[in-house]
Amino acid sequence: MLDNLHQMVIFATVANELNFTRAAEKLGISKSHVSKQIKALETRLDCQLVQRNNRSVSITELGQQYAEYSQKLIDTAYEADALLDAHHGRISGVFKVGIAQSFGNRHIIHALADFQAQFPEVELDVSLFDHKPKLLEDGLDCWIAIHDNIPEGMVARKIADCRFIVAAAPSYIEQHGLPSRPADLAQHKCIAYQSNERKFNEWEFTRDGVHQVVKIQSIFKIDNASAILDATKAGAGISYLASYLLEDEFENGSLVRLLTEWKADMVLPIYAVYPRRQHLPPKVRTFIDFLSQQVGNPPHWDKKLFL
Repeated sequence: MLDNLHQMVIFATVANELNFTRAAEKLGISKSHVSKQIKALETRLDCQLVQRNNRSVSITELGQQYAEYSQKLIDTAYEADALLDAHHGRISGVFKVGIAQSFGNRHIIHALADFQAQFPEVELDVSLFDHKPKLLEDGLDCWIAIHDNIPEGMVARKIADCRFIVAAAPSYIEQHGLPSRPADLAQHKCIAYQSNERKFNEWEFTRDGVHQVVKIQSIFKIDNASAILDATKAGAGISYLASYLLEDEFENGSLVRLLTEWKADMVLPIYAVYPRRQHLPPKVRTFIDFLSQQVGNPPHWDKKLFL
């Protein structure tokens, strides 16, 4: 059995590297040993897994399927070791995380410095973007998303809620006046979030049990929340802004909160999304626990906005 496992590890490495020499270097063994073990594996299984010539190595269709199982075996072994490391407060290796762009810039990047200080053996690989990724194809361990549409086959753990507030700059109000009720927004210049995946041109409100939906006529459509904030502060129009952007804007006077007697009803979950596995890798669990503690629920930025 040990010989079989040894062969599977070698074959999975060859399948990843598509080169016997690189596979040997990665495993710290000789190229001739790699070749011998692959041949022994094919003899034992009575099938061809690798096609080789003088210039290249390719994996047969059956070999690709077998490589997936071999890689799962390796991953499980690594996860078992990592589980014990986590038990002793140690995690290590590359951690690849994608984060909603504006949210990441505003609240997560500085927190990652604290995370790395606590876990110095973790190498962070961070991407900021607003599209819905393909986690497995993109090689992501985790995606921090403000999104209510989670990719199939993924697990989503809720961190907190993202709430919204209607606001405008003093310069806009001076020129165009204040809306006194949601229906008045139809006569105002509005800035809306719109991307290839999502658009928010229906703003929802509630007051005293009365629910209203206003379909706004946006004169400005932007696919980035921070850019919407900047356009709003510049006086371009009224926006339905994520509260995580607004910790200081009302206090410093750069924005004015509108329709304060009405509640902006849209709430989006802030999720930590990761591939469904039998065992959650300890570094993913540790990161999500750390982030949940950093953000809080309700999140710390909402505490002075929603009393």
